Amino acid sequence: MMTSAHRVFLAAALVAGSLASVALAKETSVWTNKENGSFVTLTYGPLDPAKTPLFMLSCFNGMGIAVLNVHSDLPDTKPGTGITIDLASGELALPVEAEAVRDPASGDTLSEAGDIEIKPILNLLRGKSPVTIKVGGTNSKLSDHGRAEAVEKFTEACELS
Repeated sequence: MMTSAHRVFLAAALVAGSLASVALAKETSVWTNKENGSFVTLTYGPLDPAKTPLFMLSCFNGMGIAVLNVHSDLPDTKPGTGITIDLASGELALPVEAEAVRDPASGDTLSEAGDIEIKPILNLLRGKSPVTIKVGGTNSKLSDHGRAEAVEKFTEACELS
């Protein structure tokens, strides 16, 4: 037989577990693509638009350039320093030469590769295996859930692909 104290404890544990699940769901990263005129993005990050995505591939159709940003903080790297963004999926590996830049909003140092060849990146993202990104000392694994659809929509909208 369950006492009142046990019921209260069980109820508290269930509420705490539910709240933890809600918090975790809010922090889940997803693949998305957006179009705003000639500017097209493919991102992997939180659903909350106020939060910066980990991965952002931008296509500027009007200027004919593409930019890759990886938002993993590189606190020991000075802006302007050359850095490599290593993308991998299954047997495919792609190093992308980038530069450390300071994010004016957060003050973090992150990596940015400008005026890049977009097709090799899209080919890697079309793979069936999860994607990993290595920059400096950071290593991130990106889910493949929803990636195919987001990449397809991005490819349709980006004139450089």
